Amino acid sequence: MKRCKECGKLTDNGDQRCPTCGSPFPYNPWLSIFSETRIFLILLVLGLVAWRVYESLPLLPPDPTVCSQTSYNRFKKIVVHAHTKATDILAENYISSKHLSEIIRLKRDAEALPVPACLEPAKADFVNYLDSLYYTAVMSAWDGYEYATLYVESAASYLQSLNAKMDAVKACLPNCP
Repeated sequence: MKRCKECGKLTDNGDQRCPTCGSPFPYNPWLSIFSETRIFLILLVLGLVAWRVYESLPLLPPDPTVCSQTSYNRFKKIVVHAHTKATDILAENYISSKHLSEIIRLKRDAEALPVPACLEPAKADFVNYLDSLYYTAVMSAWDGYEYATLYVESAASYLQSLNAKMDAVKACLPNCP
C-alpha cells in the first residue's frame, strides 16, 4: 500500500494515480511489480497448482491392523474416487469394452484392498456396489435398459447400506469391535 501525498489516502501499490484526488504517483518499478493484486493472483495460482498436485497423488490404502480415523478417511476417499470414476463411465453416451474393463478393475482393486476388521462389512458392500455398476454398464452397452434398471436399484441399495455401515463405523471410532 502507498499513501497519496496530496490527500493522505491509502491505495494499491499498482495504482498510477490516486483514486480519490487523481494526483499522479511517481513511477517506482520495484514498487509496482509487487502490487497486492498481483501477489493475490500469484498466491491463487500457486494454491491451484498445489491442489492439483495433491489430487493427483495416489490414494494410500487404509492400515489393516488398526481401525482408526485415518483408515476410515482413506477408505472413504477410495470409495468416493471409485464411485466418481464408475458414474462418469456410466454417464458416457457409448460404453465400450475399455469402460467395462475400467469398472471391473475398480472392483478387483476393491476386493484386494486390505481394510481393518471394522470396515470389512463396508468393503463387502463396496465390492457388491461396483459389481452391480458393472452389470448396469454391461446391460446398457447391450441395450438392455430394463435389466439395467434392476442393477441400478441393486447398486443404490448397496450404496445405502455402505453409507449406513460407514456412519456406524464413524460413530464408534476409535474403539470399534
